[in-house]
Amino acid sequence: MTAALISSLPLERAGAGSAVTNTVRQTGSVIGIAVGGTIMSIVYRRAIEPPLSDVPGPVQDRARVSAEQARHVATAIHRPALAHAADDAFIHAMHVGAVWIMLIALFGAAVLVVALRPVGKPTGLVQEPDYGRGGSRSVAGAASHSGAADQQPAHEGDGVGGR
Repeated sequence: MTAALISSLPLERAGAGSAVTNTVRQTGSVIGIAVGGTIMSIVYRRAIEPPLSDVPGPVQDRARVSAEQARHVATAIHRPALAHAADDAFIHAMHVGAVWIMLIALFGAAVLVVALRPVGKPTGLVQEPDYGRGGSRSVAGAASHSGAADQQPAHEGDGVGGR
């Protein structure tokens, strides 16, 4: 994606385009991590609630923070079932978070496919450098510039495209 974006820019804007592309990529990573972490936290807290129903209030609050805290609490109050429930809630949260992030990524990919699709074939003249005149540019069709109309089609054994 980066190569496609940068190659579509004029040479004098390639540095700025690269900076913008890198900034957007890093911002997307941070937002993705924040969204994924938030989803996982919400799902974990909902999944750990039922096993915490018979645990004292302050202990419940610590166990809701994370699976690691819940395991410490379970060890402190001698309830191995709570540690197992915390592990199950964490794994469930990972699965749900991964599915949501996958759906968001697929939606983003679909938006890119639609937004970056080619609008049509170029019609008419193409601007190419004229290497025969010291690097100045001229407007010419690709076939007439390269002399392709004067060439005969290549046949096997002509040495064109050989190994």
